[in-house]
Amino acid sequence: MNNTSLRKTITSLAIILLLFVSVQSQDNKSNNIVKINPFGAFASAIPLSIERLFFEQSFSVVAGGAVISNKSGSGTTTYNNSGYAVTPEIRHYFYKDSQLPAKIYIGGFFNYEEHENLTLDRFEEEIIGTAIGRGGGLIFGNQWFFQNGFIVDFYVGPAYMSYQRTEEYDINLGKGGLLTSLTGPKNTGTKVKFGFSLGISF
Repeated sequence: MNNTSLRKTITSLAIILLLFVSVQSQDNKSNNIVKINPFGAFASAIPLSIERLFFEQSFSVVAGGAVISNKSGSGTTTYNNSGYAVTPEIRHYFYKDSQLPAKIYIGGFFNYEEHENLTLDRFEEEIIGTAIGRGGGLIFGNQWFFQNGFIVDFYVGPAYMSYQRTEEYDINLGKGGLLTSLTGPKNTGTKVKFGFSLGISF
């Protein structure tokens, strides 16, 4: 799946979410949420998450993940990458704005990733690189619960990731273009995790 197709897929999913919200009114006591990050296409990914709220909506469990797929170029300019990420998360909502449908929360998460990229040498032999990552961290965020079921979620927080990658993986990144060179490197260390998602409650 190339970047253009991925953007069309995410745009279509976002439109479906908005149409569903417009025809089915929900109240803010709904305890299930499905969300998508609309900016995922820029990283050749489709990030989805499902959240379940408990205890008068003061605590939640989130099952998140992303599917990554991109194919570009041909011959010696070929660059394909694929993979997935799984991110279980727990949240505690400790404040609700009395005027706005907003809830501030703190959460913790674990992240596991597997990535593979592929290029071709001048003899069109495949060069395959792999990277595996594990880590976790904390997030601080705000989630808006609107009466029609629409959800807006934003968070930021510190994280640590440890990666094991092959030499071929790093070499292949150089053939993936500017965006890949910025978003593709898998370096062990601390980072700032941030996210933005749109969704529906039901």
